[in-house]
Amino acid sequence: MNCFYSDDKVGNAVRLNEEDAQHALKSLRLRDGANIVLVVNGKRYAALLEVRGREVWANLTVELPGTEARTRITLYQGLVKGDKMDDIIRQCTEAGVHKIVPCLFARSVARPRADQMQPRLLRWRKIAREAAMQSGRTMIPEVGGLLTFAGMTTELEKHRQALVPWEEATAKSLPEAYDGSRDIAVVIGPEGGMEPDEITQMKATPVTLGPRILRADTAGVVAIAALLAVAGDMRYTTPEK
Repeated sequence: MNCFYSDDKVGNAVRLNEEDAQHALKSLRLRDGANIVLVVNGKRYAALLEVRGREVWANLTVELPGTEARTRITLYQGLVKGDKMDDIIRQCTEAGVHKIVPCLFARSVARPRADQMQPRLLRWRKIAREAAMQSGRTMIPEVGGLLTFAGMTTELEKHRQALVPWEEATAKSLPEAYDGSRDIAVVIGPEGGMEPDEITQMKATPVTLGPRILRADTAGVVAIAALLAVAGDMRYTTPEK
């Protein structure tokens, strides 16, 4: 069922913004009375579409089970070339990531100028919103600004646990290393991987994702899915009373 977001709530009715209204009527070809899902202030509702002249409203009918994981995963993703970052954000949003932060490493090939980052951030945030709508998320993952390696290591200290999948790690698998924390950082390097001294500098536990080598644009979504599975978050929650 098609999902939309809005905070413009009046009683049990919600007005869609102009972009979403046009998307509903022209792209999805929804009509008056169509069944949709509406996310309001982090809660999901079944709703009926209502066209009021040039405005499109949704009349809320019943609250639906939530879709957000109890475990909040922040992905610190080494910046990758081309449009691969688009795919990372889209797929990780669908998987259930809480926040995505692009980062620079010693082997990073993609090093955009400051004036190039703002348009990219705007595009990535739009992709995150679209992916959240498509997958029925009750929140839109934040896409943070580009961090240097030093900035990233500082941020890692704010999390309850930090894990870094690394091709040279053999001691622990990701499920074995996970300590049950609900605030997890996952660090993924760029296409060229990470330097050994970068691994030692960051306060994160090196883990393996198995015997197969994953690409920089694949490892993140695999790690997120594995973490949420072992944390017991691959199931619906019920609305709080």
